[in-house]
Amino acid sequence: MIPSDSLRHEILEYSLNKYNTKPIYPWTLLPEYAVLRHESSLKWYALFMNVDGQRLGLTPGRIYDVIDLRCREEDISSYLGKRGFLPAYHMSKKDWITILLDGSVDLEKIIELLDISFEITRDHKDLSSSSDYKSLGKEDVFFKANSLNNNSGYSHNYFNKSFDTNNNSKYNKAFDINNNSKYVKSFYSDNNYEHNISKDIDIPAKVTFTGTYKDQPLSFGGRRRADESLPPKIAQMKELYNVLDSKPGADGYYFYKQGKFMEDYEEPYDFHGRFTRYFPTYHVMNNDQLQGYFDFRRRFRNGEIDAYSLSGSSIISLSFIYVYLYEILCNIGISDPEEGFRKLLYIDEVFGDKDPSMHEYIQDWLKDYVVYYNLPESLIDGVYDKSFDDSLSTILTYENYIRDVKGDKINSSSENIINDNKTSKDPAFELSEDDVHKIFEAIDALSSYSLKGSLFYKKNPKDMEEITVRAYRNVSLFYQEHNKPMLLEKCFGAKGVYPYHMFRKAIFYDHIHYEDYEYVFSDARIYRCRDGHWSLETFYKADSKSSDLGAICKEIDRICRRKFSFGHPLQQKLNLPLIIQAISDAADTYIKEKEEAAKPKIHIDFGKLSGIRKDAAYTRDQLITEEEMSDEDEFMKFEDEVLASNITESVSNKSVALSDSKLQIGVDDIDIREVISNDNISNDKTVSNDQPSGNLLISEHQMNIVNLLLAGGNVIEYAASNHLMLAIEIDAINEALYDEIGDTVIEFDGDTPELVEDYIYDIKQILGIR
Repeated sequence: MIPSDSLRHEILEYSLNKYNTKPIYPWTLLPEYAVLRHESSLKWYALFMNVDGQRLGLTPGRIYDVIDLRCREEDISSYLGKRGFLPAYHMSKKDWITILLDGSVDLEKIIELLDISFEITRDHKDLSSSSDYKSLGKEDVFFKANSLNNNSGYSHNYFNKSFDTNNNSKYNKAFDINNNSKYVKSFYSDNNYEHNISKDIDIPAKVTFTGTYKDQPLSFGGRRRADESLPPKIAQMKELYNVLDSKPGADGYYFYKQGKFMEDYEEPYDFHGRFTRYFPTYHVMNNDQLQGYFDFRRRFRNGEIDAYSLSGSSIISLSFIYVYLYEILCNIGISDPEEGFRKLLYIDEVFGDKDPSMHEYIQDWLKDYVVYYNLPESLIDGVYDKSFDDSLSTILTYENYIRDVKGDKINSSSENIINDNKTSKDPAFELSEDDVHKIFEAIDALSSYSLKGSLFYKKNPKDMEEITVRAYRNVSLFYQEHNKPMLLEKCFGAKGVYPYHMFRKAIFYDHIHYEDYEYVFSDARIYRCRDGHWSLETFYKADSKSSDLGAICKEIDRICRRKFSFGHPLQQKLNLPLIIQAISDAADTYIKEKEEAAKPKIHIDFGKLSGIRKDAAYTRDQLITEEEMSDEDEFMKFEDEVLASNITESVSNKSVALSDSKLQIGVDDIDIREVISNDNISNDKTVSNDQPSGNLLISEHQMNIVNLLLAGGNVIEYAASNHLMLAIEIDAINEALYDEIGDTVIEFDGDTPELVEDYIYDIKQILGIR
């Protein structure tokens, strides 16, 4: 796909306006590769490509749009080493150079080098400019020779040679044998790769001409003689096809042209043959097959062919079905695109199970059909799983939010990124519980490791969600701080605008030809068409779950189990210490916040202290003399401050003790007078975290079965000799170890049980096997 910052369109527009050169797309499977060819020499002077950065020695995973240009050999060394210039990637490094089109090189400089390449490519012996030569046309090659025998009486002779334009001949030859020259030049050109070959060909010493050339009608074999038995409509349709047209996309164009001509044709025909062809079209059918196809289409349109009539005597050719599918994609015989969408669904229902490949193609084409004909997105609900795109969009929004918060610690009243809810947990990073849950769901959907399948998540879902979202933030910040691509691009490739082939693997003609069109599935999948060229803005590897993200999620699960002392510890497989530390920090921060939140909020009403002091003063006044009063006043003032401090400490100690014993208390549960009267608060409650030892988890027979599996022994023979039901024993072992490992540890399909290799180490640790 073409990156959004590419200068390709500006260069193509310039070459069209100045040189009247339109791009050629020689490779169907590489629609983003384009060639500019000189009109006189027919040689390439520019080649556009999309190349992975790793192949260019640049950022791996990022797609670069580049152009290869011809360059004078003495100038190449002066450009190499400069920003944006590279040795030729696809063409010869001797006289070509590669230039990045991402803005590294000014457009003016690229245009200057394009003009130089055009001039270098010019054929300075342009035969078409000479009056002594006939133009070298596409259909004929003319040979001109001067007489070698001055007595022949002929000063010029022309020979005409017809050649097959379907690449059966690759030679355009011009002979110049003036002055009795013994040698002539042969010029060779190939549409896929260009070579300039100058080869000497030995010519006989004498040539004798016996006559003159007269114009003769040329026969190219492109049109067949009309068959009188063929219906006139079909015969007229066959005349529409030009076998000499080999331009890219010609098959789709003529299929559309012939299909629209025949879209209302209905004629019964008794067809008993077969038709099998990859990428079938009308042109490749013989007369019998053509009539058979149109009869099949008539019967299908009239409802005579359905899932219940396929068992009849007639055989339905899958190639006929594909032709009918191509017609629907091109809107041939379709009054409304939504009708076409329903027909695609129906064909998938009737024939999809007969050909799995057809089912897969139709599933892809349905999505393209909605985009191409601008149908409601809701039509593909249940056909195309949009949740993956939605998850990418959610995480993309989250990463952008992380970047914004990092760049500017926004105030605590900023809006939440997903549901516009607010929380007071962190003024610089606000996420509501709904936000956290939605982001966690997106991470789990994109990860090859399922966190929702983890035993820790099943027992502690809120803890897992919070730690996962925080860990993703920490890892994302790590990548940003080290000038790396965003974590999402690390997992799914660079986000860019890439060329898109509409209705891939189908015969299709872009008959709408949008000038400026956009269809937005989500922020992570945007289709565009500019002047007939389709593109898709998405992530480069946005078609499957990420193993890189899966490794991070598995490490999150491992650290959660360790921090919470939960179950059996998982084995560490991620070997990135800084990433592991970022995940661990996220878990530690969350646990600390959770502990702080669990403590009761203590509030001391100092107004009550004043009442206590008054009561104490009254009692004092009753007990002491007037001479002692003055000294006591100063003492009581100091005692109030000490008393308040002691009360705070006592209440805090009491709250901690109660919190440790997992008793929920509130502010009103603490009586100030009780705190004063009780100086010591004891807390003897403890929580037992004992777990059964390994040898108590399974029976002796089951332990023997595990040992036999580890040693490669015959467990079937052991079970038979001890009168055991092996399936029952295997289920018991799996059930006993599930709480520790969270997964099935022995796979048994009724044949031979096998230990899951990933859990062998854990099984040995749990059962104490050495």
